Amino acid sequence: MQRTLSNTALALTLALASLSGSAFASTAEKIAAVQAARFDLTQAIQSAQSQHGLKVLQAEIDTKKKQPVYEVSGINAQGREIKLKFSALDAAKVLENKDDGAAEKKDTDRLAAAKIGINDAIATALKHTPGKAIEVDLDDHLGVLTYDVKIINAANTEVEVRVHAIEGNIHQ
Repeated sequence: MQRTLSNTALALTLALASLSGSAFASTAEKIAAVQAARFDLTQAIQSAQSQHGLKVLQAEIDTKKKQPVYEVSGINAQGREIKLKFSALDAAKVLENKDDGAAEKKDTDRLAAAKIGINDAIATALKHTPGKAIEVDLDDHLGVLTYDVKIINAANTEVEVRVHAIEGNIHQ
């Protein structure tokens, strides 16, 4: 009985993943998106920062209608959480600009506490593990503030590297 429930749960999870589209993009889909992109994750973040005034919390490459897109989330000067989707083929093309309301205190506190920038964290992670950054997220792990950077390495394997957001070194 328990095995049947586990199989049913697995089947339901896979069905939901396929219905939700890009929310569960596979490593292969991310590799294809990175290869098709005309600019990288750090450039998408720079665009969100300079053109939209965001302090970026999270960014990733994904696909939408089989086209590569960058999804960037951050907080603007008014304390609002903004989610942007950029075409990965044209840095100037914003596909979506969504205001999710007032930013959560935990997110504003994390941004205030971080001593290194998000693109510096990506650069540190790529020095440690060469490849292409596909995702970055400012997060708290048991009281340690880190940037979690996902990288596709030379073997086309997804690797996560944690960079200490205060000290700027690799966090194990």
